[in-house]
Amino acid sequence: MLKGEKRNIHSVKKLYTVSAATLATLVSLGFINASAQADDQPTNQSTATTEVASQTSQNQINSQSQASSSTVATTAATDTSSTTSAAPAVTATTQSKVAVNTSTQVASSADTIDISAYQKNMSVGTFQNYKNMGVQNVVVKLTESTGWTNGYAQSQINNARAVGMNVSAYHFVRFTSASEAQAEANHFATVARQLGLGNDTLMIADVESVPQTRYAGIVNNLNVFWNTLSSLGYTNHAVYTGLSYDQQYNVSSTVGKARTWVAMYFYDYSVNQARINYKRSLGYGAWQYTDRFNGAVDGTIDFGLFRNYSHGITRAANLDNMSINASSNTLNVSGWFADNNNQGKSNRYVILLDQDNGGREVARQQVSAVSRQDVTNAYPTIYGTGDSGFSASFSLNGSLAQAIGAGHRIQAIIRYTSSSDGNSDYNDNYFDGISFTQNSAYLDKFELTNNGISVAGWHAADQSISRPYNYVILYDQTTKREIARQQVTTTSRADVQNAYQNVYQSGKSGFSANFAMTNALRTAIANGDAIQVITRYTDDNAGNGNAVDVWFNSKTFNQDPAYVDNFTLNNGVITVTGWHAADQSVVAPNQWIILIDVQTGKEVARVKATTVSRPDVANAYPTIANAANSGFTANFKVADYGALQSALIQGHSFNVVARYSDDTQNGEGYRVDDWLMLNKKFSTGNGYENLDSFTRNGNIVRATGWYADDRSAGAKTKYIILYDATANREIARQVVTNGVSRPDVARAYSSVYGANNSGFDVSFDGNTNQVLANALRNNHQLQIIARYSDSQNGEGNYIQYWFGARNL
Repeated sequence: MLKGEKRNIHSVKKLYTVSAATLATLVSLGFINASAQADDQPTNQSTATTEVASQTSQNQINSQSQASSSTVATTAATDTSSTTSAAPAVTATTQSKVAVNTSTQVASSADTIDISAYQKNMSVGTFQNYKNMGVQNVVVKLTESTGWTNGYAQSQINNARAVGMNVSAYHFVRFTSASEAQAEANHFATVARQLGLGNDTLMIADVESVPQTRYAGIVNNLNVFWNTLSSLGYTNHAVYTGLSYDQQYNVSSTVGKARTWVAMYFYDYSVNQARINYKRSLGYGAWQYTDRFNGAVDGTIDFGLFRNYSHGITRAANLDNMSINASSNTLNVSGWFADNNNQGKSNRYVILLDQDNGGREVARQQVSAVSRQDVTNAYPTIYGTGDSGFSASFSLNGSLAQAIGAGHRIQAIIRYTSSSDGNSDYNDNYFDGISFTQNSAYLDKFELTNNGISVAGWHAADQSISRPYNYVILYDQTTKREIARQQVTTTSRADVQNAYQNVYQSGKSGFSANFAMTNALRTAIANGDAIQVITRYTDDNAGNGNAVDVWFNSKTFNQDPAYVDNFTLNNGVITVTGWHAADQSVVAPNQWIILIDVQTGKEVARVKATTVSRPDVANAYPTIANAANSGFTANFKVADYGALQSALIQGHSFNVVARYSDDTQNGEGYRVDDWLMLNKKFSTGNGYENLDSFTRNGNIVRATGWYADDRSAGAKTKYIILYDATANREIARQVVTNGVSRPDVARAYSSVYGANNSGFDVSFDGNTNQVLANALRNNHQLQIIARYSDSQNGEGNYIQYWFGARNL
């Protein structure tokens, strides 16, 4: 570790912890058990909590290392940013601004050491000994907080340089506010300048887990620290920290992981290839694995941090663009690459590799230099920045097309070479591979018609490049079975190309298909199954094989809106008009209207309706197949339906069922109903009546008057009954066949059913009716009853009115 100044070497044993995620990974690799412990941490020192890993036995580590090495990533993360211009110098430390080639192998032991005032007597000979052991880089502590300076730094720097080592500098952070961060940066830069360290020196902030640094705003203050250093000319930045501290506070985000030096110690303070592979896979720029290298100093393995940045920035690159151009059907690659090692290499190539097929080359193109003043502005000290740009356009065919179609990552290399064929004396920069797997689609139309199902839309997929056959498939999502498939020819879609300019053949991505009403489709619709559209690109002419699909949301064709416009009773006929638009009418085309007695819940009548054109419904429901012809008219002659008559005469109310059926004769079979809960009542429950005359002439009794009631619509007969109120019995009854016309009543009660023929004029003859003769002789009170009945004999269900009794 990088230490604070008050330290007693190896004085205390201390237990260290790692995060749960890290611990689980290390245990899975066989590196540690849960009781990891180390003896490298002293008391009374300024240091981050060291990440320590233990082992159960060296043999276990060695065997596990061999088993694990092939499965752990071996390269640090490279830059994947896509900026269009280089970063200004003040932010040159941000990883995303620079693409770094990390293909170089790392050391298997320490190649970097860090020292402070503890190592005050390090001579040129001592540094030479370290160099002979493979150490190339030295990091010297200059300052801490705002008041401490390493008094031995000058000799340490001079002696390290004397043997050809690369020298970097670090500052131990104590700031807790922006103003303190600015003050510490000023102190660090002032001392660095006094010691003769140039602007290209790698300046490192040692951010450890001490009380002053355990707060949420450390990242913000660290950025203030960097900005202050940059303003003072020092723009080459890096962070040193512990792994768990970084996982909690994310200080590496201020410079990027490639510029972060992370500490984590294993219990035995040693390294092996599996450990190196694991730590490198985390993406950090360097790993400090011990504080007792050669028994005396901190040892670090460089993953690229010091190799790439300890001399200042000597190499930088960025891939500005690597994308498919849909209009030209090309893969366009552009960016920039500047490196001091590019001197003498005047030829440039852009090379494309199939990264998932052993890095096999799939295309190359010699390119010309492109002027990039923005790169020069950002990296003025690197050779060749002014014309470091490159641009290439590759036709999408051959091996390149096959690799894209397979979903492989395409890796771009920019190569500077002195050879004309680009195959010798070259300097490469590898960019991260990119997979071209965009797969976008939209269903513009998915409609049920009288003839089947019609679909249309578009499907743009990069991987269609190797899949020339386009299919549209209907799938029953409910039963998990295919209904039908149809090969289609893609059509032009300029709108899609405008929206998806970087997707292969987006300009020719349209499709349409009409599926006939087969038995399978009819059954799926009739069962209300969810039907799904799949659009597919495949390499198989039959529509199978290696496919790229888009499954659209399923749709159930069960729209069933309906409405009753009129429901009237006139002249013994009930008329129902309205509309019923139903998806499933395509499999059940016969339209029926049914009347339901609300009080009994039973059907009282049905008729096959007359279909009527309804363009208004089609406008409101354009996606329902029969909306334009969804209107209906149904007429019920009351006298033809006994149950209807009985319901009417009892004053019941009615609902309407609008039905589509595949049964032409009776409206049964497969059917789709819409129950319209109208609760329609054709009467108020009140009658209107008057007895105009009730007279006697000898033994002849005559009664005239009228009786109108909506409920009479259900009557089969109208009776006038002569009743003996004194003896409490019926004397006689007479059928009034058609009723007497009463236009006066109709005018007064125009809304009452049958008012126009509500009159009656009847006579009862006592000469032929002994009961009447006796009642007259005994001066009994007589009474008239006007009755409507659903029975021919006047009984059954009926309504009636009792006029007042009187003596005649």
